[in-house]
Amino acid sequence: MEQMRISLKSFAKTALPEASFFAVLLAILLSFTACDLGPDPDADGARFSRRFHYYYVQDCRADAFGAYDCGPIRVLSPAMTVGLRIDSDGLATLNLDGDRYYYLESEYTEGYDGVYGSYFNFFQDDDELTVYKDGFTLAYWDNKNSLVTYYFYDIYD
Repeated sequence: MEQMRISLKSFAKTALPEASFFAVLLAILLSFTACDLGPDPDADGARFSRRFHYYYVQDCRADAFGAYDCGPIRVLSPAMTVGLRIDSDGLATLNLDGDRYYYLESEYTEGYDGVYGSYFNFFQDDDELTVYKDGFTLAYWDNKNSLVTYYFYDIYD
């Protein structure tokens, strides 16, 4: 009996601090899961979510081979703001200076060109809008009139 009390005492001395350690650890982990660490684009389903500002504009003629006969680059004032969000299910929300447009995955494409890089291309009637993922260039294609308007974030020599 005496031996049993000693083993219970030694058990209490070692097990209770370990149990309280695990209880504290569990409480800390639960408090971290309850914290709001702010919005996370991956957590809310956004595959791409960016906002761009464009300060310069250039008009060009266009044909099946691309833009040509471009006019001078002009300062755009006020700047144009474009927001683009592509959800993980493919739905796109495009915000052009406060006007919102919604697209299904079948109404836009994703691609790459050798001049400006990766892009999203949106189609509507005879018009196209190409938003480059790096945010430096945006192209509005007026296919009916064979024109393209480029919007730039910055001018490079």
